[in-house]
Amino acid sequence: MKLIRPLIISLTLIPIVCCISVYAQGLEQMSLPDGAKARIGNGRAIKVVYFPNANRIAIACSIGIWIYDLHTEETIDLLTGHTGPVNSLVFSPNGNMFATASDDNSVLLWDSNTGANIGRLIGHRDDVNDVSFSPDGQILATASDDNTVGLWNIKTGEMINAIRGHSDNVLTLMYSMDGSIIASGSYGNGSTVCISNPNSHEVLHEISDEQYGIQDVESVDFLKGSTLFAVASYEKISLIDGITGKLMSTCHVESWMDQIYSVEFAPDGKTLASGTGNNGVCIWDVATGKLSQELGTDDSVISVTYSPDGNTLISVTEDGIIHFWDLKNQKLTKTITDFSFYIFSMVFSSDGKTLVCGNKSKISIWNPETLSEIKTIRGQKGPVTSLAFLPDEEILTSTDSNRSRLWDTKTGRFLGSFKGHRSRVNSIAISHDGRMLVSGSQDNSIRLWEIRPDELYMIGEQIGILKKHTRSITSVALSPDGSTLLSGSFDNSVMIWDINSRNLINTLKDHNNIVYTVAFSPDGNTFASGDRDGRVRLWDSKTQELIRTIRAPTYWVDSMTFSPDGRTLSFGSDDLVNVYDLQLEENLKTFIGHTNLVNSLVYSPDGKILVSSSRDGSILFWDLSKLVDDR
Repeated sequence: MKLIRPLIISLTLIPIVCCISVYAQGLEQMSLPDGAKARIGNGRAIKVVYFPNANRIAIACSIGIWIYDLHTEETIDLLTGHTGPVNSLVFSPNGNMFATASDDNSVLLWDSNTGANIGRLIGHRDDVNDVSFSPDGQILATASDDNTVGLWNIKTGEMINAIRGHSDNVLTLMYSMDGSIIASGSYGNGSTVCISNPNSHEVLHEISDEQYGIQDVESVDFLKGSTLFAVASYEKISLIDGITGKLMSTCHVESWMDQIYSVEFAPDGKTLASGTGNNGVCIWDVATGKLSQELGTDDSVISVTYSPDGNTLISVTEDGIIHFWDLKNQKLTKTITDFSFYIFSMVFSSDGKTLVCGNKSKISIWNPETLSEIKTIRGQKGPVTSLAFLPDEEILTSTDSNRSRLWDTKTGRFLGSFKGHRSRVNSIAISHDGRMLVSGSQDNSIRLWEIRPDELYMIGEQIGILKKHTRSITSVALSPDGSTLLSGSFDNSVMIWDINSRNLINTLKDHNNIVYTVAFSPDGNTFASGDRDGRVRLWDSKTQELIRTIRAPTYWVDSMTFSPDGRTLSFGSDDLVNVYDLQLEENLKTFIGHTNLVNSLVYSPDGKILVSSSRDGSILFWDLSKLVDDR
């Protein structure tokens, strides 16, 4: 038996006013961050929990907690306060309070009736992944990437102790119904299941991969009124006795099911639901361990939740789709599609009336004034990491796995694809005359394609291949006159190419880390490059000499764009959006609102709106009118 020493940390319980506001245009405008005019997308859904009265559900997502009324089928509120994705949510036993865990290393406490934020628990040194109340509601247990299980006094906000039984990230935990033990699971090379005594803070049993073959634990759940608990791990569901630590049985998981992301016992304890990495929900007979139902989805299922009466099961897929299943009739009764996966890329039409964005598997065309989706283009085989219009803007190009595709923007009809890369295409650029497409790929190559119209399709013929980079190409950009090409790479370099001769002009090696993004100014006289270290470098296009280096407030500059007048350069660094004045040589504004990496930035044609998309599954419209008018 291992005695755990207390973790000495600083902590605070901070009362916070919850920001809940509704803008007249709709739900997207709830709880907008400072400086934002509008939002598209509700973020990425992660977990759904029923309110005690079962009339509402709370949806933990990448940008906060959405409250959804099951009777009216409407979203009521967006609760914000975390600065990172909300990973988990749990109600107190009396239902008056709920707690949320986040990647911002904190736990927030909320009043279930008013939605008011009533406290913050600070003390973990890394992401907090899961939360569980003791049966009497006095103690909250937390699971963290700092490898510990925290125990908190809810009244005082003090951390009572930290249980150190895991050697890797603790993703999941739960109190037994009688409060005598806590089961927790970790993910990674040292993945284990620990059974701990919350009173003595001792680890009673440590179950390793060698014992029961349990790898990468994602979820645990106790059987009601029992100390038996289920463990979801790689290709395995295990039922373990919490008192003895012995494996009692396993569900008959097939290898095709891949990672098991989530498990939950039905209220009557007779069945167990699981979410799998191979596009489905499985219902298991607890007594026999056999599969009794299979409910198919289009993506991996990361979370499953039973209704209090056990008649309905809610599943959340990796791409953020929420499904409601009638278990008795084995039917899908409702789907919520307001949530989305990472948004990888965007492009504005020249008149500012159309905004196109690409995510994991589709292209969405939006009216930025009404915030209404005009059209959805499906048929992508992979993430849409880059988008570009042809000059007439009637044809759109997109990346798709190891090829580029062309689409009719009015009809959504597929027009053709350019295939030649051996790995995923990360970035594309179109020449000013619309006759050439440039694509940069993870196969370390850049390919040049001639675009030729046919009767029904667009034909792409490869007319050149550039192979000088030694690692994946991250970004490509053409100069306004189409004569020069920039490329950024995982090899830490920026290469400058002559398009006509296909010759390499110069290699810039000033960056000390991956160059994620490159861009030309509108007049072509300067260009910029941004890297993983948080440095943006400005260059003279004619001499290729460094003009200056801009230090971002954080790391990971993954997106960058010049304003239409060339006066400002905006770049994303981690989850921040920065606006830098090139003449004043100072940062004009840093917008805070996303909770994950900013993947793409585009200006409106008049330069008064900056639009950012993020891996948090949302798009934010930032108001620059005051900055522009004050110049």
